[in-house]
Amino acid sequence: MVSEPVKPWAAHMLDMFPFLSHAKVNRQWAGMADMTPDFAPIMGTTPVAGFFLDAGWGTWGFKATPVSGKTMAHTVATGRNHDLITGSPRPLPRSATDGREGAATVGH
Repeated sequence: MVSEPVKPWAAHMLDMFPFLSHAKVNRQWAGMADMTPDFAPIMGTTPVAGFFLDAGWGTWGFKATPVSGKTMAHTVATGRNHDLITGSPRPLPRSATDGREGAATVGH
């Protein structure tokens, strides 16, 4: 049985991907969580002129959206990293857990 709020979404999905009409869906989520090995986002200027980064938030980025927006707006407007993100981008730490914790952990 498909719940009422899901029906419009399911209909649109089947319009785009009719081969999924026989797929069993049970409220699952799958995807990449773009987290850095030290769990801190990468924000700020880069060596490429006009290219800025605000990535690596994993699944908790939505909580920091207001401060992220404010600091990145300042960074883009001035061309200098905001004080809150000075030191980013930074070299990522190396450890025996690289590729495991940073790639797959959602610990909150």
